[in-house]
Parts: sequence; structure tokens; C-alpha cells
Amino acid sequence: MNPALKSYLISLKKECVDYKKIGAIVMNCNPFTRGHRYLIEQALKLVEFLYIFVVEEDSSDFSFKDRFEIVKSNCDDLKNVRVLPSGKYMISSVTFAEYFQKDDLQGQQTMIPSMDIRLFGQAIAPTLNITKRFVGEEPLDSVTRQYNEAMKDMLPNYGIELIEIPRLELNDGEPINATKVRKLILDGDLKSCETYLTIPTYLYIKKNFKRIRKALNKK
Repeated sequence: MNPALKSYLISLKKECVDYKKIGAIVMNCNPFTRGHRYLIEQALKLVEFLYIFVVEEDSSDFSFKDRFEIVKSNCDDLKNVRVLPSGKYMISSVTFAEYFQKDDLQGQQTMIPSMDIRLFGQAIAPTLNITKRFVGEEPLDSVTRQYNEAMKDMLPNYGIELIEIPRLELNDGEPINATKVRKLILDGDLKSCETYLTIPTYLYIKKNFKRIRKALNKK
């Protein structure tokens, strides 16, 4: 085994919990929306404990620091949830570089991120006794949709069930998505973001609006 991976798994072992039904979500949260919260709540109905891994690769519009703090603040009221950085072995430039080139790859058949899925199934999930992985239904992003389909095919080989949760929608049927939030921020329309965001996320963005908008403009 790669020494770096071995070291990572040893550190991960310290996060083990004593439950039978354990699930996981790997989230980018760029930023965290009402949809992300809904996915977590639905997952918690099906497991006793839930790990949330926030994608650590700093290649998104929101920095990892911002994304991680926002996710933590949105989960403070939830029992049996632990928020952790994903490290470089879950949705990273090493395991799934295409994820960070999604804008250029929409509508194309991308490479199946076998390494990413295999590492989760063979190494990460067994370390934490994870038997279920949750994803949100993906009607808009073809790259993520292909990733979800690949996990449906591969994860059962490792004794892991991939559960896809229908996307939370607004009353008019529009799926809640972080892309719309980023556009509103770039347009300077903080008020309209409220429709898509949880209170903790909205308050975080409001407090740091100038800095976050400036960072988004540089992308």
C-alpha cells in the first residue's frame, strides 16, 4: 500500500464510531444550499451515523476554508454527524481530475473515475465501516451524473449501497443548485440567494460578501 494512503487511513481510523448502520456523503458544497441540507436529512433517516467529507481540493469557486466552515455551521444542530476534510483520496485532482473541469466537459462522455471509486470501496469505507454512500440526483450536471452511475455499478462490489436521493426543488420545479447561487453573488444580488440557501450559509455569505464576491470574480 502507498505509504501516504496508509498514513491517511491510520488518521481516519481515529474517527471510527461504534454504530452498525454507517453512511457517507462526499460533498463539494460550492456553496452549501438547502439541497445539501435536504440530502443530509434524508440520509440520516437511513443510517445511525453519517460522515460528511468536504472536498478538500481547492479548485472550486469557494475556497476549501469557506466551504468547510459553512458545512460545519450547517451541521452543528445534527446528532450523529461528523464533518471531515476529504483529503486527496476522494474527488481530488489525483483521483478524479475531470470533476474540476466540469464546465468544459458537459455533454461529453468522461472517463470513469475508477481510482476514486475503488479507493473509497477498498480502503476508506472499510476503515470507517461505511456501508451506504448517498448522492443527490443530478439533473443538470452530466459529469456528476456519470460519476453517480459509475458508483452505482462499482460500489456494490465492495458491499456498499449507493443511494440516490431526488433533488430538492423550488415550488416552480426548479432544482436547487449552487451554480445559481454563485451567479447571483457575482451579480451582487445577495437577497435572491435566500431562496436557495440555509440560514447559516446565507449569514456566512452575508458577513463575508465582499470578500467572497471578489474571489468569485477572479475565477
